[in-house]
Amino acid sequence: MMATPHMIAGAAIGRALDRPWLAYPAALASHFVLDIVPHLDSHGMFGATHGGPTRLEAIAGISDFLVGALLVGLVASRQRRHRVMVVGGLLGILMDLVEYVPPLGPWLRRWSGGQALFRFHHAIQHNVTSAQWPLGFATQGVVLAIALAVCLRRDRTSRTPEGGKRASATNGSSVR
Repeated sequence: MMATPHMIAGAAIGRALDRPWLAYPAALASHFVLDIVPHLDSHGMFGATHGGPTRLEAIAGISDFLVGALLVGLVASRQRRHRVMVVGGLLGILMDLVEYVPPLGPWLRRWSGGQALFRFHHAIQHNVTSAQWPLGFATQGVVLAIALAVCLRRDRTSRTPEGGKRASATNGSSVR
């Protein structure tokens, strides 16, 4: 899956769960769950399919990451839970960063635990072929739309008897 849907999904998990001790592991795990879903192949953009990225692949990969980071920053900037959303977004893409961005990826490939993690990561991938691009594009679009909806939703508020607003039930404090 491309970086942007991974990052927005991680931010949405941070927004929905709010508590870092729940949100961070869930955002990290979301990467693997989303890679099981049929999606466009992002590995070619990072050069994994043919030994090294081309200039165009590197530009596309960096641009995709920057778009994802910008979107996470924009949707998180107006939220009370902005820190957990930003960290969730980064954890949502961490596996790809660890694997494909030097120097960490090449270093981890020399370690048997890193090799096992990368083998697992590739084994669960459901990359579509170029002939199936509409399916791969659609699944990423759906992930992006749902995650953005979660990131942008308003907190539920209720009215107090005095007519003031009470903050959402998730934070437990009242605001008047």
